[in-house]
Amino acid sequence: MKRTLFVASNRLGDAVLTTGVLHYLLETESDIPITVVCGDIPKSIFEGVPGVDRVIGVKKRCLSLHWPEVALSLGPVVWHRIVDFRGSLLGFLPARHRHIWRGGKDDIHKAQANAQLIGLDKPLPPRILPTPSQIDASGKWLGPVDQRGKIMALAPTANFYQKQWHHENYLRLAKELTAKDGILEGARIAVFGAPGEEAQAMPVVNALPKEQVIDLVGKTTPMEAATILSQCDLFVGNDSGLMHTAVAVDIPTVALFGIGKPTVYRPWGDRSLCLQSAPPGTPIIRPEGYSDLNRAEPLPLERVLKEVESFYVRITEK
Repeated sequence: MKRTLFVASNRLGDAVLTTGVLHYLLETESDIPITVVCGDIPKSIFEGVPGVDRVIGVKKRCLSLHWPEVALSLGPVVWHRIVDFRGSLLGFLPARHRHIWRGGKDDIHKAQANAQLIGLDKPLPPRILPTPSQIDASGKWLGPVDQRGKIMALAPTANFYQKQWHHENYLRLAKELTAKDGILEGARIAVFGAPGEEAQAMPVVNALPKEQVIDLVGKTTPMEAATILSQCDLFVGNDSGLMHTAVAVDIPTVALFGIGKPTVYRPWGDRSLCLQSAPPGTPIIRPEGYSDLNRAEPLPLERVLKEVESFYVRITEK
């Protein structure tokens, strides 16, 4: 029996960005089941995908000893195809077709680079497809499907503090956009964040009216977060895995970039907006000595508010 081995990233964002390739293989080689190897954090986004028959979560060990352990658990298989985005030892297992990541390029987006790994010229954007049962289960946080109304998603966290727009900016942005005559008037606000990211996210949660805020900080798996995001009307967040997840479920997505590589990691597609600090590459954290009087921020609230409003109106008018 033919089988494909798909080795994805340990990080949520990079793992999400490989889902376009995964779905392409599932559609073009629908008779070949796929085994996914990935980090424990993104594991849930691959579980339950039709055509994926096994998902192995990897915890890193010293001297890369996790790879021999995974190889042993896979058993003696001659793989039809190995697609390895980690450039790991698993790429050397017996296979008829082999696609091994040799390092990224800083001049093209990951959606393009990932597709090129399997020999395609067209980009393969990330795709996460929540099932009807997963959408129903999101009622735990959002309420019944037919009573949810508009929801704005905020992700004020990131894996590095210099990528984090200040929580006060997120709070004021959310209040402006959901106020009377705002583009999302009366919308509830879903605040996302992983365990350990409470310091940046909870000030937003705690400052919003209890009847308006949906507190999801540290409370969901990545797939649960993706399902909830699929029910939202707009996402605004830092350069993070949650931002790529929002793109993958095809909702209007605004990403706030400072340091990082927007050419490679900006949100992909026509339904996205990438706002960069000025000058580009400047951390989007508030600089020392900031005050409301001088408003000396690399990514000012007023600019973000104006551009988000214009973007959302343009997207919803299409």
